[in-house]
Amino acid sequence: MNDHPYAVPMSYVYSDGVIYLHSRVGGKGKKVEYATGNPRVCFQMDSLSGEKWSSVLAYGTASLSSDVAAKMKMFEVFTKKGIGGHGGKQFKAEDLEKMPMTIWEIKVEEMTGREGIW
Repeated sequence: MNDHPYAVPMSYVYSDGVIYLHSRVGGKGKKVEYATGNPRVCFQMDSLSGEKWSSVLAYGTASLSSDVAAKMKMFEVFTKKGIGGHGGKQFKAEDLEKMPMTIWEIKVEEMTGREGIW
């Protein structure tokens, strides 16, 4: 990890104190390497609408899983929030079992934010 900070944009959804993300299973990228080496993470979100902006930082602990139950939970939360992904397709457990993805669940322990007008 070389004590370097690392940031990567990812699609997410927030529900009941947990941030859900997904990435390819078996990935050997930095984000997986860093999260498995140190599960303490910071997740940053921004929003810009016209002249209004907001920014939120969430601190917590990430757990990574590729099991079917985690995949089903993540798709369920994305669908409930109206972020269907994959064209809003509904997946069965046997479909999800074959999908090569790792589910990230960040249990939020602290959240801070700011907002303003340009």
